[in-house]
Amino acid sequence: MPTTSAVPAHRGRFPATYARIEILATLKRVDTVFFTVLMPLGMYLLFGKMSNFESTSAGHGNITASVMISMAAYSVAIASTALAASSAVELAGGWGRQVSLTSGGMRAYLQAKLTAAIAISALPVVLIFAAGLLTGAQIDSPGRWLASFALCLVAALPFSAFGLAAGMWFPSYTAVGVASSSVAGFAFLGGVFMPLGGVLFTLSRYTPLYGAARLAARPLQGDVVATMTGIVHEPVWYALANLVVWTVLFVAACLAARARSTVRK
Repeated sequence: MPTTSAVPAHRGRFPATYARIEILATLKRVDTVFFTVLMPLGMYLLFGKMSNFESTSAGHGNITASVMISMAAYSVAIASTALAASSAVELAGGWGRQVSLTSGGMRAYLQAKLTAAIAISALPVVLIFAAGLLTGAQIDSPGRWLASFALCLVAALPFSAFGLAAGMWFPSYTAVGVASSSVAGFAFLGGVFMPLGGVLFTLSRYTPLYGAARLAARPLQGDVVATMTGIVHEPVWYALANLVVWTVLFVAACLAARARSTVRK
């Protein structure tokens, strides 16, 4: 007589409750909210309203909009880094084995984590863009607004992998903080906080956040990059190559960490 294994009817369903709990739990963490939401928003309000930025044009808008986009891309990078690193630390601590015993299994865990990461990463972008609308940021058309918003989220690709790698190589919540803080260094070196010039600008093209930030600014500025020494015209493949290479490197770091843990077992 053939036997069949009983599978819970809800196993294939999307874990909406788990995702909601994960989002709410993340938003209750003061450090996460401060670094991923409040700090980028505050930096936009500080730098975006300086001098006569509202009346100074920048491509298809003004400089206030340029600052808005830069801070939004930065917020996505730091949020995705923190969330991915935290997930890696949880799994390294044995949480993955516990999750595997639940009805949803690891699949539900990953779906919930991914949903939470997208929601938390998008939240500061929504707030920063809303603040931009209310404080004089100008972009020529709704299509360019939407394109800028969507491209800000691209920063989640390399930095989710970066956070995951950091959490896998150094599975402690201290490593999560260090990885998140390092994104600020990447932003400075990548010219996200302020224009760079000379050798610093040349080197910035090889830093992890440069490609994502330039792609986000593309609908506003086109191929124009403002530096401390003047205007530079840059083809889009510079930003794309940077994004792809760093994403591949961070994914490779994740795979190397996974291989190391497997060998140890």
